[in-house]
Amino acid sequence: MTRPGLATAAATLLVSACALLTSACAAPDADHGFTPGGGAAAPAAAGAATGVTGDETGDGTGDDVITAAPGLRIEIEWPQGLDPVRSAVVKAFADDFTAQWRAVGTLGEDRSYTKGIDPESSAYRDADHWVHGFLKDRQSARGVAKVYSLTVPAIMGRGAEADACVDLTGVRLTDQEGTPLAGQPAWLKRPRAVFLQTAGLRRGDDGAWRIAMYHHADYPDERAKECLR
Repeated sequence: MTRPGLATAAATLLVSACALLTSACAAPDADHGFTPGGGAAAPAAAGAATGVTGDETGDGTGDDVITAAPGLRIEIEWPQGLDPVRSAVVKAFADDFTAQWRAVGTLGEDRSYTKGIDPESSAYRDADHWVHGFLKDRQSARGVAKVYSLTVPAIMGRGAEADACVDLTGVRLTDQEGTPLAGQPAWLKRPRAVFLQTAGLRRGDDGAWRIAMYHHADYPDERAKECLR
């Protein structure tokens, strides 16, 4: 159960986050969901992990290429020089991002993403709705999702904000056997596939940071433009 003081602190933090990223506080498009979600740069090749080195430990150091499910990988560029608290916040963000795609890639068999989200939060409902949307439509995903420019612009008591750039141009929706669908959705194509993801997190009595709320900013929002490469 979330203590009132924590809820108030987190709510105040998220109001501050909305002030920093006004457009991100709008409701996401129906076909985008809360997706863990452009520009004019050349699109990345689907299913490729070119130019990336790293292990699959997901330990928050260096760069990692993590296999979320067969044929589905997450590339994470970890920020350097963070203090222990901020390191824990970005690790919680990246771990849950990966776990949600793992749920998609395993056809819902892996539900570890629920451990990284406050069960009483809107983020929990959004994540559950997003994952079950794939299952309902008998879809999965393959390819590479990229997370980079992870920052923690705000920490207040037990609340924190984490921002990250997300590039989904290397992801393709598939059927449950892994065959790419003929028609790919707009949110996996430029400009919408490159966006800024913002999360509000709460730290529980056990010391773990969990996602409480998600927002995103799409191109041509100025903050989303900063994610272009």
